Amino acid sequence: MSVTYSNDRVFAGAGPEPSTSVKEEDIFLDGNIDVQIRNIVCNYSLPMHIDLRQLASRSYNVFYDRGKGVLVMQKRSPQCYVKIFSSGKVNIIGCKSEVECKKAARQVARHIQVILERTDRTMKIRNYRVCNLLATCKLPFGIKIEELHRQYPAQTEYEPELMVGMIWKHENPKASLRIHTTGSITIAGASSEIHVQQVLEFIYPIVYEFRCATRSLANRAKKRKSEPQRR
Repeated sequence: MSVTYSNDRVFAGAGPEPSTSVKEEDIFLDGNIDVQIRNIVCNYSLPMHIDLRQLASRSYNVFYDRGKGVLVMQKRSPQCYVKIFSSGKVNIIGCKSEVECKKAARQVARHIQVILERTDRTMKIRNYRVCNLLATCKLPFGIKIEELHRQYPAQTEYEPELMVGMIWKHENPKASLRIHTTGSITIAGASSEIHVQQVLEFIYPIVYEFRCATRSLANRAKKRKSEPQRR
């Protein structure tokens, strides 16, 4: 998953360019931002009571916690963890895309149907939804989060003594962003990959106004200046 930006779009809505000793070519390296989906949590319910003991005795890679009334299953394709409750509720954790989540949901529902010998009736997945989506991306420049917090105090939370980075609360679509001075952004609380893209499209022009060189880029620029010019 990648999001593409152009210089024209960024500067179209930007105000006066902040004063900085770093040239734009030193901090803006690429117009493509690679977004990595780290974890997706989804849940749904099946219209039946599930005998967890029978399901555990006839399944592989499972752990039955009788005290908590939950069966934990580890799947390899797609790689994820599944929590199954006797009430029919199923939680899936660890998928890397929405396609994998839906695939795992169908596989688990079919597995339960076969093990409990309910193949004579149609098994329908109910109330399927993505609860949380965790994604990360790395911008090609650093961010002055102190100045960003002073400019947007209502939308941000910044307490350097308690936590690393600054929190940006996005309302529509709902998501929480943790922004670091290195240019790394973590998006949590989104309900779809499209929402992640929408949030990044919104926040990118804002953080671009508070851009700065990262330590590696600044050192690279100084190194180029210190090198003798070849004739």
